[in-house]
Amino acid sequence: MHAPEEAALCKLTVPMVFHKSIDTVHAAVKQEKPDAVLCVGQAGGRFEITPERVAINVDDARIPDNEGNQPIDQPVFADGPSAYFTMLPVKAMVKAIRVGWSLP
Repeated sequence: MHAPEEAALCKLTVPMVFHKSIDTVHAAVKQEKPDAVLCVGQAGGRFEITPERVAINVDDARIPDNEGNQPIDQPVFADGPSAYFTMLPVKAMVKAIRVGWSLP
């Protein structure tokens, strides 16, 4: 996979508040109608980019968010599955990140 010759990028700063963050991303996707979406975040104690294969459908906050919300063991989507799995080639992505961003 190679980067397209031309690509339009749209960046978005997302509030670190439970449920407001996903509403903000959803509204931007609805407005921009992108071909792809890449969401990144920070994880305390990590010093590398770490793509994830599984997203667990649980809000569980060790500390309160920026508005004082601190959900414990609550589903993000009550009617959703327990987890969401990516179909992206995670291992190839990690390898490409480590060797300089050149996916095969």
